[in-house]
Amino acid sequence: MTVPSRLQGLILAVHPYSRGFGWVLFESAIAPADWGIVETKNDRNARCLERVEKIMSQYEPSVLVLEQFDRRPSRRSARVKKLGMALSHLAVNRGIALAIYSRAAIRTYFKSVGGASRYEIAKIISLHIHVFRKRMPKSRRAWEGEDCRQSLFDAAALAMTHLGVTGNRPLSV
Repeated sequence: MTVPSRLQGLILAVHPYSRGFGWVLFESAIAPADWGIVETKNDRNARCLERVEKIMSQYEPSVLVLEQFDRRPSRRSARVKKLGMALSHLAVNRGIALAIYSRAAIRTYFKSVGGASRYEIAKIISLHIHVFRKRMPKSRRAWEGEDCRQSLFDAAALAMTHLGVTGNRPLSV
């Protein structure tokens, strides 16, 4: 997908998970310009940081949106917490605004349209963003590992929450 190098008001949402991160770049309320899932095997934080830096250089977003990673009730691993701090510093050093939302804030935002769990929120996103429908992960059972595609939907939920909180209400009942 080709996107002009500088669109006004691009929002980059990044959601780290155990094997890498999912990311979505929004140019308007329900119009993702680009997205992806990055998995790494070695030196995960350094490689993830390099990839996010490359995405930032290519698209020059005005806002980076992250899920709360550094205080309770967040239960993120020490590695993901360090990555969150590094991403925050990267954004600040590049002059990119930083927005951080708790899982509770995301649930609250999606609650009005029936999204309580991460899977239900992913279903709502797939209904509003047609290109994500074929990427919809299956509902996870307690004993199963997380599908990497869930991180893509978590990143989209972050961006949509940010857009909703800042006055661009992308969801309707």
